[in-house]
Amino acid sequence: MNQFDSLHDLPLYNGPEPLQHSHEMSEPRKFVIGDIHSHFDEMMDLFKRVGFIFEKDLLISLGDLVDRGPKPIEVIEKLMEVKNFIHILGNHDEWCYQYLKSNRIPKEWKSQGGKHTLEEYQKAPHLWEKHIRFFENAKLFFIDPESRLFVHGGYNPRIPFYRQQEDKDILLWDRSLVLTALEYHQIDRVFEEFREIFIGHTPTLFIGDSAPKHFANLWMLDTGVHISGKLTLMDLDTKEYWQSEIVNDT
Repeated sequence: MNQFDSLHDLPLYNGPEPLQHSHEMSEPRKFVIGDIHSHFDEMMDLFKRVGFIFEKDLLISLGDLVDRGPKPIEVIEKLMEVKNFIHILGNHDEWCYQYLKSNRIPKEWKSQGGKHTLEEYQKAPHLWEKHIRFFENAKLFFIDPESRLFVHGGYNPRIPFYRQQEDKDILLWDRSLVLTALEYHQIDRVFEEFREIFIGHTPTLFIGDSAPKHFANLWMLDTGVHISGKLTLMDLDTKEYWQSEIVNDT
């Protein structure tokens, strides 16, 4: 006998709920997110829109979780809930970490968007130790099994990457890789060490756009949320991406 005796016994499709259930039974998805810069509401908007599963999906952050926005602590507390989280250290993260670890304010930090982050942490000393451990788990770079490199700033493609793996000055601060990618794009050349490269740090607004940019085999995912209001989350396998709507954080 069939499980359902008539059409009336069949389960009805009522919209998003069965679809969500189907997603939960599927393979974990892999996402990469651009520079969040304390924009908690925009980040949560993206998680909601893609149905991000905190216990299952992979999230790679390209760094700069803090500064230039209103809710640095909330961003970090929420990302601690992501079971499969890979944090690539950004220069703003490094400033924040150095402050929490030494209680000394790094030179230029306050003038480069860190003033509000500093004030928020001064009101929450009970979180310092936990957040120090969080930053200490960050990576200077990550290379996945598919030979995709994730790094905040960049690297020098004229030097083998293994010789730069501990060079914070270039991994966190470089912007020249973007210029090289633009040159390569004009002559149909790619970076040969990696299948794909994903970077933050250099906003796409510098080249006149608030969408992710793809040159050669390099992706720029810092879409300048603190200026444009657009934070970007991308599915690594399909390259589909979502951008937050402009949110007035309070």
